[in-house]
Amino acid sequence: MEKVEIIENIEYLKKYKTETNKIEAKSAVLGFPKKCYDTFSSFSNKYGGVIIFGISEEHNFEVEGVYDLNDL
Repeated sequence: MEKVEIIENIEYLKKYKTETNKIEAKSAVLGFPKKCYDTFSSFSNKYGGVIIFGISEEHNFEVEGVYDLNDL
């Protein structure tokens, strides 16, 4: 995936304040998201998708960053 596509996905999340069946936001400021495996499973059983770490759905899709990029 190209950098431009990731930026477009982030802009979509921020503009429409919702995830889609192909774009998922996961907060990762405190560690690896526990419900991420559900998303992996869902995407793998359908058409794939993009998980963007470091964006909080609970905080209006604001960028929070991640706890440790290398560990994530």
